[in-house]
Amino acid sequence: MKGHGPAYNVQTVVDAEHALIVTHEVTAAATDNTSLQPMAEAARDALEQPTLNVVADAGYSNGAQAEALEAQGIVAHVPANRAVNNQGDGSLFDRRCFSYDEATDTMRCPAGQTLRRKQLLRHKHQIIYAAEIGACGTCVLQARCTASPRRFVARHLHEAALQRMHARATPELMRLRRCVVEHPFANLKYRIFEKPRFLLRGRRGAGTEMSLATLVWNLKRAMAVLGSAALVERLARA
Repeated sequence: MKGHGPAYNVQTVVDAEHALIVTHEVTAAATDNTSLQPMAEAARDALEQPTLNVVADAGYSNGAQAEALEAQGIVAHVPANRAVNNQGDGSLFDRRCFSYDEATDTMRCPAGQTLRRKQLLRHKHQIIYAAEIGACGTCVLQARCTASPRRFVARHLHEAALQRMHARATPELMRLRRCVVEHPFANLKYRIFEKPRFLLRGRRGAGTEMSLATLVWNLKRAMAVLGSAALVERLARA
């Protein structure tokens, strides 16, 4: 953040039953879309559970990480974050108008033409499909599809995992996520830190502050769940 030194991204995983912060991390990442897998794995290890359901907002959308988590028994419920088709001021057919055939690894356009695999862009996690040369020029739907000689459509390399992850992210779960996650964050910011900014320098210092704040929050939650006397008794036995 300009004028305020480095900015850090705080990640937390919160238990839906008791609103305890299961694990947390302070990162220097500008976005959340690389944090789905590492935070989910950290939560699984902290809870010592072989399987886990994790719910996050669209900022955590990551098909490769969702697929990797599925292989470990961790099921992600995250809305897929899709780029908007802005060709032709958004009036042209969106990629959702094209159907994918897994058996032939081809796309089918609204006019029934076949788009074949043309290029793999690993750095963008995309596969590009292209219509046959000349097919679009004679198509009655060309004006609604593309201004180019032929139509290209990008499909995510982990599209199937993205679709499964998106389908699981029901409105009910998204409402639950807001209730579970936002409440601890607000309390950490304004009641424990008393200001939405770290005071110690460096990521290590920010991590230390976050660890102390998380400990305070979890103790407050434990008192609310167990009662003060029961918590003191359990701590004495620990």
